[in-house]
Amino acid sequence: MSASQNQVKPTRRNWVSFYSLFVLQTQNAFNDKAAQFLLIPLGGLLVSTSSIPSASGLEYVLGALIVLPFILFAPIAGWLSDRFSKTSVIRSAIFLQFAVFLCILCAVYYQNLWLAVFGFFLLSVESVILSPAKRGIVKELVGHDRLGFASGVLEMSVVLAVCIGQVLSSWWFDINLIELEREKPGDLSNGWTAAFVPLLIITAATIPTILLSYGIEKKPAMGKRNFELKILWEHFSQLKDLCEDRRIRLSSVGIAFFWGFAGFLNLAAIQMGKDTSGGGLGFGTDIAWLMFAASGGIAAGGFISSIICRRNIQLGLVPIGGLMMACGSIALAMTPIESSWIKLWIAIAGAGGATLLVPLNAFLQDLCPPEKRGRIIAGLNLLDCISGLLAVVTQGLMAKFDLPHSLQFTLLALVSLVATGYSVRLVPKQFIGLILGNQRPLKKGDD
Repeated sequence: MSASQNQVKPTRRNWVSFYSLFVLQTQNAFNDKAAQFLLIPLGGLLVSTSSIPSASGLEYVLGALIVLPFILFAPIAGWLSDRFSKTSVIRSAIFLQFAVFLCILCAVYYQNLWLAVFGFFLLSVESVILSPAKRGIVKELVGHDRLGFASGVLEMSVVLAVCIGQVLSSWWFDINLIELEREKPGDLSNGWTAAFVPLLIITAATIPTILLSYGIEKKPAMGKRNFELKILWEHFSQLKDLCEDRRIRLSSVGIAFFWGFAGFLNLAAIQMGKDTSGGGLGFGTDIAWLMFAASGGIAAGGFISSIICRRNIQLGLVPIGGLMMACGSIALAMTPIESSWIKLWIAIAGAGGATLLVPLNAFLQDLCPPEKRGRIIAGLNLLDCISGLLAVVTQGLMAKFDLPHSLQFTLLALVSLVATGYSVRLVPKQFIGLILGNQRPLKKGDD
């Protein structure tokens, strides 16, 4: 790669590769989230019918399984992304996803919930492998000038795919279950049957992602390090990579805050859906609407932020996003869970999170040295997942001890206000300039 690559205008082939990656990761995220939101209402139904009482709290088990692989395997994922062509790593991850979905499909067919949960764990492992490669290849494809736009579009495509996946699969499960209950009232196999057909379609939907992976041009490996056993426990050294540069460190903390906030909001919404439906029939639909509001807000906020950052990274968006997160959380704390206004406040909070995330992601990727980009992104994934796991544990404990939703969201609002105040202190010029419409382009050496 030439030293001037960052300034070179992307070619048509570069854009074909980028949009292949765009569609691939969108489909990948849809598949993963759709599978999760088939298992959650299935688990709720099995508990409500006393078929598998141990499935109680399945949403927290799945939430933990999403983040644990990143904590366990992030170092080797970063090494793979640096040592081999990121294109090859992406293709391998997509083949793995297809194999795992076949495993989950068999588990549901034979009515083995915990084998399906194990399969979901393997899906998270696949996401670990894919993440540093798909993030790290973006700058290699589009360069510096289009990085803000490209990273924003990619991040928000994931959010939109997550939104559609969780809403569609939850609704589909409930529709199938209602029809089956009419034909066979009280049949304990109804839940399994309701989940099987959607899962079969989702498994088939993984095939196009395999084809799309071959639309991404092959980029050379950026690192030459051979495998060493110590790579398996290099978490702390990767976190050290995040700390060496103050700008990378602060950006990483901000991104991790978003994922912790999103994880908490996601689980709180599921808990509200369970409280309003009792966890049985209708549970899938209730959480579908709440997730639609949250993810739709994130998608809208991300889209607008990507447009604002289409030519230059605008860090002034960070405190604006934090303030929206705080305001949305305050409104949630003051509104009964039965109210339809809940969906609007969740959407505002989600939009604020995306507004914060887009410029921070682009800024961090722009700062990463090419030869260490995989390690830094893997370290970021580790930090994000520690934040996400903390959110799972925190919200789970709050639910266990029956803390009112109003108190949960009040605490979330306080944390968001503190984060907002600190971000204003860090980027006052960018914040004021954006508010006044005097946007100064972010230079490579800006602090």
